[in-house]
Amino acid sequence: MRQRIFMLAVLLTSQPVVASDAVQVGRYLTVAPIPTAEQLEPLSVIVNVRFPRSVHTVGGALQHLLPPSGFQLADTRHADPQLAVLMTRPLPEVHRQIGPMTLQEALSTLAGEGWQLEVDPVYRLVSFRLQAALRERYAQVEPPVWTPETLAREYERPTVGWFEAPVADAMVSGNRYGPVRRDETLLEIALHLVESRYWSGRDLARPGLVALLRANPDAFLAIDGTPNLNLLRTGAYLQIPPEGDVVMIPRAEAEQVIAQQHDDWQRYLTARAEARGAREQGDE
Repeated sequence: MRQRIFMLAVLLTSQPVVASDAVQVGRYLTVAPIPTAEQLEPLSVIVNVRFPRSVHTVGGALQHLLPPSGFQLADTRHADPQLAVLMTRPLPEVHRQIGPMTLQEALSTLAGEGWQLEVDPVYRLVSFRLQAALRERYAQVEPPVWTPETLAREYERPTVGWFEAPVADAMVSGNRYGPVRRDETLLEIALHLVESRYWSGRDLARPGLVALLRANPDAFLAIDGTPNLNLLRTGAYLQIPPEGDVVMIPRAEAEQVIAQQHDDWQRYLTARAEARGAREQGDE
């Protein structure tokens, strides 16, 4: 009898003691009913990633790294104008293996010391801003304004020497052009592609402008949400549309798009000048 009582006492004392605020998930395992640090802050999760060889740029590495976190890169049209430069930089070999470290540290490591990580916790967006100390050195310069009349003058040039200002250090690799240099316009690039025989005739320059815009919307700053030909981003890489895509754009359609883009640009300049004038009057 004593042995039975002893065995019963052992069984009773061997039952796990569960705190009132704990949840039992196994016979001997309980957890507190609260979210983990990683669940509260997804960017604090530890990552250890080796990027595949198909990832060539910093932007590609960020796109590969972010999806499991629920965050995504902010649209470059609504971010720091220099962000396109970072996105197109080649991925350093030393960064092909990242971790173990927090996702936030990995993002900052990929961007480098010249960039400040910015996080939008509401829309779960990630972006980067050029450090203040470097902003003046790499200030975004607005490209010169070109008009339909400017294009018309280009077409009036004689066949010999009609392209008098070739783009220095221009790089065309496969179907990609870049990086876009400071002060370089889309018109210069289109003319370069014609001069280099990537496109077979100068009659394709105007449709080529439209084709380049449609193939690379993120390479341009936007006016009222629409990428504008006059606002080509410095440092961007452009996918070059094949000639077959260019010839499919009617000349009349190209003229209409160019004229509309010019009108949007002029309205933007006027609105900006008026806003500047209003601010100056308010400061007086």
